Amino acid sequence: MVKEIGLTHIFKNVSELEKGKYFHSPAEEHFNVRWNIKIARKNENIGVYLCCQRLKDIGEGAWSVDTEYRLTVKNSIGKRLRNKARTKFVPNSNEWGWEFSWETLIKDYLIDDSIIVEAEVKIRKMTGIPRKLLSSFEQSDDVFSDVVLAVYDKKFFVLKKFLATHSSYFKTLFLGKFDEPEKAEIALTDINAADFQCLLEVLYGEPAIEDENVEGILHLAHMYKMAVVIEKCVEFLSDKSEKLGRDKFRIAKQYQLDNLKKSCLSKINTITEIKSAMAGDLSDMDPTVVAALLEKSVALH
Repeated sequence: MVKEIGLTHIFKNVSELEKGKYFHSPAEEHFNVRWNIKIARKNENIGVYLCCQRLKDIGEGAWSVDTEYRLTVKNSIGKRLRNKARTKFVPNSNEWGWEFSWETLIKDYLIDDSIIVEAEVKIRKMTGIPRKLLSSFEQSDDVFSDVVLAVYDKKFFVLKKFLATHSSYFKTLFLGKFDEPEKAEIALTDINAADFQCLLEVLYGEPAIEDENVEGILHLAHMYKMAVVIEKCVEFLSDKSEKLGRDKFRIAKQYQLDNLKKSCLSKINTITEIKSAMAGDLSDMDPTVVAALLEKSVALH
């Protein structure tokens, strides 16, 4: 899923900006990345830049943020200049933008020695930047946790009754006639800790589902029989995901998600979309989906 952010800053005393100098907006943190806008005087031009930097305390090594952005320079009466681009921010190239005439800025856009700069950013892909946690389950709380679930070296402090209410698996685990109900810590094996973190976030009402983690969340929700989380995954895949149609059909088949299958079929209305959905080995697809797509194809010819 594409992430979107918006930045706006009013730069004042612009005419005082000297050649080789710059003004910048306060930094804002979004998705574990620090963002800000900068204007710089470059000889006879003014440069307007979007700046992006990974937070220092979240990791080391290479990182990148693949974006589409639009920078707008405007004044208080709405006159504006715009520049659009798609680019990738990396450690040694972490600001992008464009330049135009300093004289044009002064004569045509400056009012009360101020300009407004806006940045609209769509984040297509991020690498080397860990996902920001939306909820923490790392500390014990006498009211909201009474058991520890251990996934390898990661511990999750949770409330038995809450999980049991939403999962028949955990209902049996916590309330059944086994040794586990009496244990203060229970190990969950053969699962991914990051996926389990996301699963809990969704269960606790956070908007944690993204294209990068939806299959991991769905796998665990199916394993632990969490109908609420499965429904949220289906809603995401139907309405927000940018995954290809054939991938959605694969997921629908794997987890027996009839509602997802029906939703995807309803949105395929052209020959191009049909060809895209049927790309690959048809023997791997749900036969009912293949039949429905062929029927649509015949109707369109």
